[in-house]
Amino acid sequence: MNRSVLIAALFSLILIACRKNDGPSRPKVPSVNDSMYFLFKDQYLWNDVIPDSATFKPNSYAKTEDMFDALTGFKKQDGKNLDKYSFLDDGTVAGEIGGVSGGFGMDVNYNYVNDVRVVSVYPGSPAYQQGIRRTWRITAINGNTNLSYDGGGSNPGPNVKRLIDGIYNSSATTLTLEKPDGSSVTVTVKAAKFDINPVLYSTILNLSGRKVGYIVFNEFIVKDKAMPYIDPVFDNFIANGITDLVVDLRYNGGGAIETTEYLADLIAPSSVGTNISVMYKYYVNATLTAHQYSNYFKERKIPGSTDTWGDAFDELVNYPLWPFRKQKTLNLSKVAFIGASGTASASELLISVLKPYMTVKLVGDTTYGKPVGFIGMTIGKFDMYATSLWTKNKDGYGDYFNGMIPDDANAVAGTDNRFDDYSKDWGSTDEVYLRRALNILGVPLPATLMSRARVLGPGSDRQLMLRNPMPDVHFKGMIETRENRKK
Repeated sequence: MNRSVLIAALFSLILIACRKNDGPSRPKVPSVNDSMYFLFKDQYLWNDVIPDSATFKPNSYAKTEDMFDALTGFKKQDGKNLDKYSFLDDGTVAGEIGGVSGGFGMDVNYNYVNDVRVVSVYPGSPAYQQGIRRTWRITAINGNTNLSYDGGGSNPGPNVKRLIDGIYNSSATTLTLEKPDGSSVTVTVKAAKFDINPVLYSTILNLSGRKVGYIVFNEFIVKDKAMPYIDPVFDNFIANGITDLVVDLRYNGGGAIETTEYLADLIAPSSVGTNISVMYKYYVNATLTAHQYSNYFKERKIPGSTDTWGDAFDELVNYPLWPFRKQKTLNLSKVAFIGASGTASASELLISVLKPYMTVKLVGDTTYGKPVGFIGMTIGKFDMYATSLWTKNKDGYGDYFNGMIPDDANAVAGTDNRFDDYSKDWGSTDEVYLRRALNILGVPLPATLMSRARVLGPGSDRQLMLRNPMPDVHFKGMIETRENRKK
């Protein structure tokens, strides 16, 4: 009897267990690491070097940031990481490309060992509203006058660190500044949100019968936010019949590709027409080209859209060419660009796409080198920008990973003219890079270049210029912001 009862009880337990397993299994919710890994691998330009999930083990990384860094470290060139581009963000970049930034709205750097200058100021920013302008010399920060250069990079000296913290890591800072006329002013700047005006400066220079349009364009915010600032400048250039054009991109790290297209359409000669001439072509990895991405990529919805990420990249594969769409013109056959180490991505693309259609000259210093771009993806608390798009112009030019070299590089090698001079204001014909741009366009130059305003100190001043002691806080890249590129 006891044996029969035991067998019956065991049989009942087996039936219960079977019933529990008969129903549909609860789907496993992918971790942030899993999600990021699969979205990264499917779109990554160099995904052929990324291990499969079982080998890589995304969830073996305690921090998602560490996992992402590991993924971007697989692609090598000459034994070094090629991918200096991909990054994770907290939403700051999306806001900035959307036309809103925060902080003081100014950048500073050492012109010489004992000479700290304001490099640039966004119009309308907190610093601008306090009257601060490019060229102003900072003589004290929060009452401390010891700002002499004492080392930069990853281990700055106390003086440089004081400057960095005061300008880039503070919500409020009191500055004493010396103006170009020698007078001094003390102001307190408070960090705040502000709308980005990407046009830092524009003018028309009248030089020996030539009318030279000059624009300092600092960031490719989305087109609808940029147009109200761009259009008045170019309408003025057109109305006044400029004969030459200089576009200053020396601090422009890039941004929205659609705004690059807009500027290219304005600058290009009328011969490019509308929907006739190729501006550039997108290239993606072999997986996307063959539409062989994972089910995860195929099914994951773009936030706020009925389309999936697979749909978005299918469109890039099916419509890789972008044409010029000419609407108004300057009637110019040549243009000079000013670039430097901060000139990247969408800025370099603007220079590149015009080369097949007009004479394009570059002066300044070697650019950053970034012919690749992103489509931003929100995953958990992160915005992921994985290198996925490679742009090349009509002639297939796009292999400038080491930067674009200025056309007059040999002529200025070993001279002070190679370096940006923060003591000269925008539009001054004594400013080194503008002067070089005018020279390469064949515009007659005014009187001899004035000497650099400098405050001498110990050490090699020229090497100081190369060390760039201030942090590079600006986004560098080009982002495809449109869900539908055909519109």
